[in-house]
Amino acid sequence: MKKFYSGLGQLAGLITILVFAFIQLDAMVDFGFMTAEIGDIIRIIQIYAVYVLAGLAGLELVSGKKLIALIYFIILAFVVVSSFFPDVMDQIIGVVS
Repeated sequence: MKKFYSGLGQLAGLITILVFAFIQLDAMVDFGFMTAEIGDIIRIIQIYAVYVLAGLAGLELVSGKKLIALIYFIILAFVVVSSFFPDVMDQIIGVVS
């Protein structure tokens, strides 16, 4: 399973770097076809790509270690929920406090 996570991580790393390079190159050269909608989509991909890359790197690290993997999944779930669903986090905090 570690090789699978490693391959996915390499692919995610490549996509992340290509997206960052495209954004920087567009800022310098101004391709012209970048509408506001395309720019928004590219920036959303940029954000998700970083989370995917970090998640896959962590999965590769904890593969085979059950207790550490459980802790990692809990932390990863917290980061994803708090980043992409702030209203859900507000509701959870409201219930807990």
